[in-house]
Amino acid sequence: MSMREDALALLAAELPDGPALLAALALPFRRSIRLHPLRGTPTGWGELTAVPWHGAGRFTVGSADPAGFLDYHTGLAYPQDAASQVPVLLLAPRPGEVVVDACAAPGSKSTQIGLALGDSGLLICCDASAPRRAVLTENLARQGVACALVTPLPVHALAERHGGCADALLVDAPCSGHESRSPRQVARMAERQLALLTAAAPLVRAGGRLVYSTCTPYREEDEGVIAAFLAAHPQWRAEAVALPGIDADLAGLGALRLWPQRQGTEPFFACRLVRAEAPPAALPLAGVLPAGDPALGQWLPGSTLHTWRRGNALLAATPLVAACALPAEARGLLLGHGSGAGFHLEPWAAQALITRGAPAQIIAHAQACRLWAGETGALIGKAGDLIRTDQGAPLGILGGLAGDTRLVMPSRMRRSGLR
Repeated sequence: MSMREDALALLAAELPDGPALLAALALPFRRSIRLHPLRGTPTGWGELTAVPWHGAGRFTVGSADPAGFLDYHTGLAYPQDAASQVPVLLLAPRPGEVVVDACAAPGSKSTQIGLALGDSGLLICCDASAPRRAVLTENLARQGVACALVTPLPVHALAERHGGCADALLVDAPCSGHESRSPRQVARMAERQLALLTAAAPLVRAGGRLVYSTCTPYREEDEGVIAAFLAAHPQWRAEAVALPGIDADLAGLGALRLWPQRQGTEPFFACRLVRAEAPPAALPLAGVLPAGDPALGQWLPGSTLHTWRRGNALLAATPLVAACALPAEARGLLLGHGSGAGFHLEPWAAQALITRGAPAQIIAHAQACRLWAGETGALIGKAGDLIRTDQGAPLGILGGLAGDTRLVMPSRMRRSGLR
């Protein structure tokens, strides 16, 4: 691709540190994790540096694989680029709200939203790809999010039926990334992004918030999309935002920019919009709350989550999720299958229960690593006991025979040599 056809080179020519941008894009970005607020203290990482704009963000040292740390498997540490943590900070979800994530998979931002909502409210997760929705569902389970519903309903159909249902909407749009593209390719992507933003925007109620973001540096897909949207929709306005250590956008919109040569992250753009006028009336989200099942009380007496059965499965979720009328591939927490003495608690559900205060045996981090590798826990407890580490990380539930208990988990997740 010649210089004339290279949109990345054209962008770099506009910046005072354009050559540094091109050089930084050829290097690995600074690795980072996001910490779960309720799952203890990180262990084994060496020096962790705080991300300036997010209290739960940490830059890690070197190129260590997060999957080599027990904290990843307990859900304490979620691998997420520090720039990717910004859109949810702008969205500012609050407990009790209805939030829509329009491009949710694989789940980095959905889980971040879900943890902010806690055990109240409703998070509607949309994604066009069925395989990606499956990954999203597992990541929500691994983080113990009980307020989320994963729906196969397309965003435009959701907006047509339930316009004005959301207090907040995240459109983290598919983009060109940071690879070299021709101006024509960038323009075509910007057209698709504008169409997605336009289709999703009616979901937001009057006074509600919309955050549009991309992980690309191209002006046409960032400031250009926002400018085109605002020109066509006078009921919306951009709201100026600022976060420590982050640059302003290139057009004075009040949006944010992150650059690899400055912040060390992937290139990123995020803008918060506010709706001034109410959208048309729409169908309510609420359906019929399923008949409750008191089983959750044995682990979490007094929990605010609603527990019910669907066939052989026991589920727990916020009441808004349990009663939501939307079609769903997953909703809330799948606690397990069976009943009475034949009930089997799911491993991710066990971690979620421990996080919420269910009584658990406490073991050392080193012993927890051996249990995760498949060793027996004969001296730790009996089958059915919940286990957590002395650093507060939830491990799961013991299963097996007396004197030969093991940590219950999918065999594909067993891993030795964890730190």
